[in-house]
Amino acid sequence: MLDQYKSGDSLVLEEVLDPQLSIQLYCMGFLPGETIRIEKIAPFGDPFIISVEDSFVSIRRADAKKIKVKLLSI
Repeated sequence: MLDQYKSGDSLVLEEVLDPQLSIQLYCMGFLPGETIRIEKIAPFGDPFIISVEDSFVSIRRADAKKIKVKLLSI
């Protein structure tokens, strides 16, 4: 899940497990197979700043636990 990674990690989005959250994220370009990057994590671990292409989105830790990703292998 997304909440298990650290700032600077590049990941591939596999699936959003929450239907409502998936609709919101898909509308912003967070589609399965897209490369995303954790740009920054706030000091207390919430929220995460995530980038996809040229967009930045702030995601709560509770929502990050619902986003299935895998580490991008270079």
